Amino acid sequence: MKPHQILITLLLLLTSTTAQAEQRWLQQSGYGLMFHYECFKNYDSRQYNQAIDSFDVKQWGKDVESTGAGHVIFVIGQHWGKYCAPNSAYEKLLGVEPGVWTSKRDLIQEIGEELKRRDIKLILYMTARAPMRHYHIIKAMGDTLPTINGKVAGPGVDTMSHPRKIPGFVRSEHQKPPPEFLRNWGNVCGEWSLRYKDLVAGWWFDGYKKVMQESYAELQSQPHNIDTWIAAVRSGNPEAELAFNAGAYPGAAQCVDGKLCPHQTFTAGEGHGFMYKGKKVSTPLNPENYPAPDGVIWHLLFPVSDGWGAGTKPKTEYTAKYLIQGIDKIKAQGGVVTLDTPCTAGGIIPPAVLKRLQEIGKAQGL
Repeated sequence: MKPHQILITLLLLLTSTTAQAEQRWLQQSGYGLMFHYECFKNYDSRQYNQAIDSFDVKQWGKDVESTGAGHVIFVIGQHWGKYCAPNSAYEKLLGVEPGVWTSKRDLIQEIGEELKRRDIKLILYMTARAPMRHYHIIKAMGDTLPTINGKVAGPGVDTMSHPRKIPGFVRSEHQKPPPEFLRNWGNVCGEWSLRYKDLVAGWWFDGYKKVMQESYAELQSQPHNIDTWIAAVRSGNPEAELAFNAGAYPGAAQCVDGKLCPHQTFTAGEGHGFMYKGKKVSTPLNPENYPAPDGVIWHLLFPVSDGWGAGTKPKTEYTAKYLIQGIDKIKAQGGVVTLDTPCTAGGIIPPAVLKRLQEIGKAQGL
């Protein structure tokens, strides 16, 4: 290769590297908010649709923008089995009409458009397994049914049981996912992905337990596997950032033991503040103390109020100064923070919480 060709090649590589760095928008986000929207409410279909219909997207978007948050993680649905957006693949698998286990209103579409108008990125929260609270949904999705001593527990046994109460009990999410389920879940996630396209900049998958990590290689020999599921997830936006969550300890939350999934691009980061409190020591949670694998953005997530999606006031110790200093320190080390934030069915953030978050926004120059 001639000298000028070498120079051109190096310039192209440099340009490519710079472009890739610019695509990692999450590190430039500043900080974000998460909303466990209505996920802990076991409403019937009528009540659920009433809750979704009451959500004031414009006011919620205005409030979010006032906090200076650069991204939002919004829970489309959790283990209750209900979703705040229609999905024909899910409805077909359950044999129901829209509005029974899904909402008639596409709240996610509206939220995505509102956030895009305000230059705020949207990440969807989704479970990695079928909704665990309903036996018939687990079965309809083709996921592994809960077992007792290796035998199917049956619909009469609470799917959320624990071995301490029922010896030998194993929940669905602690067993290997079948290829049939991964096909079905790919269809469900893929429908949303193709609908929302780049309105969704990332996905945060909960309940991606160690058993999924351990079964990844074995499943690759199957026509439907974790790779095909993630291909469906990214079908609408191939650049979407991906996180997989297995728990609130650094090995899983910050992937200090390696990626939970080969497709992981940022850590789930589940925690309970800026400190990791082990049995013997308490250590600041930051990228220097708990480095993520190469190429994976370090991300910390914890509730700013009384728990996931709960509370009306910020925790007493979470003063504006404390939160700002913690966010800034992690940002300086290349990481990012998301604060789980409560809101009502109508999308209203409790005033005391909103005021505290707005103080963070002011510190960022809003």
